[in-house]
This record gives sequence, C-alpha cells and structure tokens, in this order.
Amino acid sequence: MLSLGKLYLTYIQTASSFQGKRMTGLEFAASDASVAQLLMCEGVNVGSSARGRRIGVIGSHGAVGRALLELLCAEGCEVICGNRTRRTPDEDTLFVDAHKADSVREFARGCAVVVNCAGPSCLIKDRVAAALPADAIYVDPFGGNCFEHYAGVCPSIINAGCTPGLAGLLTRHLAGSFDECTTAVVCCGGREQGGLAGFADVILSTRDGYGHPGQMLVEGRVCPHVESDWQMQDTASFPQEPENLRSPFVTDELYRVVRDCAIAQLAGFLVIPDQASLQLLLKAMSLSESGEPEELMRFFAQIDAAKSGLDEDRKNWSAMQVSARGHTAGVLKRSSVAVCSDDSSELTAVVLAQTVLRALETGCPPGAHWAYRFLEVEPVMGALRQAGMRLSESGPDELMTERHQHAGAVESGFL
Repeated sequence: MLSLGKLYLTYIQTASSFQGKRMTGLEFAASDASVAQLLMCEGVNVGSSARGRRIGVIGSHGAVGRALLELLCAEGCEVICGNRTRRTPDEDTLFVDAHKADSVREFARGCAVVVNCAGPSCLIKDRVAAALPADAIYVDPFGGNCFEHYAGVCPSIINAGCTPGLAGLLTRHLAGSFDECTTAVVCCGGREQGGLAGFADVILSTRDGYGHPGQMLVEGRVCPHVESDWQMQDTASFPQEPENLRSPFVTDELYRVVRDCAIAQLAGFLVIPDQASLQLLLKAMSLSESGEPEELMRFFAQIDAAKSGLDEDRKNWSAMQVSARGHTAGVLKRSSVAVCSDDSSELTAVVLAQTVLRALETGCPPGAHWAYRFLEVEPVMGALRQAGMRLSESGPDELMTERHQHAGAVESGFL
C-alpha cells in the first residue's frame, strides 16, 4: 500500500495538471516517472507511453520481426517497417540497408526506438546503432559481445531476446529472491525453427565469444562441467523427448549474471532435438571458421533447410527452465520458473516488445546495456502470459538438508 505521504505527494504533483482528465504514462514520464510508477504498482491505470510513438523495425519479414510488429501495433505504436526488398508491389515497407549508415539514418527519421531484427548482428555489429541520433534508442534481440567498445551517441539495449535476454532476466530474478544464492541451473532448447538470421547469429557468435560449451560457473570462474544431483533434480521437469540430447553450455550472459548476483555455482544446458540436428549444428560451426559472410549465409541457408526437413511433420516446441537454490534467514529454499511455447521467435518478440515499451516509459542512459539488467520481470511475465505462453512457477520451497533429515529421523525414533 502507498503511504499517506507518498499518496499526498502523488496528488499534489499531478492534480493541478491532470484534474478531470485521464493520466497517461507519457505525461507522467515527462514530469516525474517515479510518481507514475507508484500508482502503477497500486494497480492504477495510467495509460501507455507507447501510444502514437513511432517505432522502426528493420527486418519485419523475419519470424521475430513479424511477431514484434503485431505486438507493437496492439500497444498503439506507429510502426515503420524497413526491409531490403518488398514481397509484394504494394507492401507498406521502406527500403533500408542495415550495412549503410545513410540508409539507416533516413529510415530512422522521427523514430523514438529502432529495433534491428535483420541480423545476423554478429555481421552487422553496431553499425545500425552507430548511425542513429542521440534522441533515438536502439534495441537488438542479440548483439552478443559486439558492443563491448560501442562509441555511438544513441543509447542501446542489446541481447533482448530469449537466450540471451529472458534467460538472464529470470536467473537474476530468482537469485535476487534469496539472501544468498548457492546454485542455479538454466536449461533451454527444443525442436523448432528460429529463422535463418537467428541461426546464423548463434553460429557466427561462437567465433567471437557467445558462451562456453562443456563448462559451468563456480565462484565466478569458468570451470569444466561436473554433473551433480542438484542439477538433475532442478531440471527434472524440463519437457523432453526420448531422442533429445542435453549438452552443458553456459552463455556469456549467464557469466555476467553470476557475477552480478554472486551466485556460487551455475550450470547451463542446451537441449538439442536429436543426433541428426547435432550433426548439422557441428557442421555449421565448422563452416563458420572461414569464408566470406555472403558465402557463409548461403551455407547456413542450406543447413537451415536441411534442419527444416528433419523437423517436417514433427511438433515444434521451445522451453526454458530456470531454477535456483539459496538461503533466506538461514533456511535453504528452491524456486523455479518454466516457460514453454511453440517457437522461441514468439518468446523473443515478447521480450523485444517489453524492452521497447520500457524504453519509452523510462528512457535509457547513454551507452550499451544488456536487456536482463534493463528489464523488470513482472511486466515481462505478464506479457508472456497474455501472449499465450505456458508459464509455471514454484517456490520458494524449503529444502531438507542432510542435517534436517538426520534430525527428523532421530525425532521420529528411526535413529
């Protein structure tokens, strides 16, 4: 509940200018965003700062771009689509080349936010963001580590997708619910088509550092993965098919989360549909070590088509489960969140849309920012539910330690 003092302050700051009219989030943000936040936390409808704002989406032809377009239009945004081609002569899209600064600047004129869904971002790097003016905000579903030395004037929010993005946000959220987080495990994967650009992003980023296969994180350091009971117990409910393969893998995002939240141990797993898919993935990774970008994209398109053939007539699914253990007031507890959908592109689009809406509501300081630090978990979870994703949460539940088990056995007379 709001205190009387805060409520009175809210009234004083808003009554004179908004008496007798509906207050919008944009008007609040212009005067005092913290006041709007106080009321929204109390369930007061303060409107949407997105309504009527111009958002540029580069790459709206792709799976993520199409889904994002629908979500932003539903929020009342004016969405401008940019692509290298028109699919039909009368398609409402602007021509834009993400590799050419002049083309990007022309496209972005008047946009409050520009989202780059074109990809692969490991080839485009920070070119789009660097071409934008200081009064725009750049959002990228990926980006990897390409923004480490970003020097553009436009604020940028990167890695605002499923993995990285949602995985880091949920891990940060669960770890922060304990006084001390002792372990966390993140399991992602499934059988689905994420689009050629997303596929290329993951493969090409392995050259420049995306993650660490066969490793885990212990006390903030990358170490060889060692299987343990807590990892298996905390991922037991992850939806899997008999032919799925589970491979240890920790992303650079999770490395950052571990350091931010002082998580003692973290294990990550990538779930691959079957052995044939693994072979295609390994082939793509071997090709990524050499060749020109255009040639690589042709190879990736062939591999992506072969993957589509493998998955033909098979039900698509994508899942993410994040579990964490930690102490609260000296008691060991466990919490878990699971998100399931038919396609990770849908998950990515929801996270992107929430990033855009939060950027419009709060603004963004200069520099490059990882989305897992920028976003708040509750609005994202609400948006996932509204989009029809299957969510489940459990905990924090108290866990029986060996000491408690021994004490219980003595008390019962068993020992």
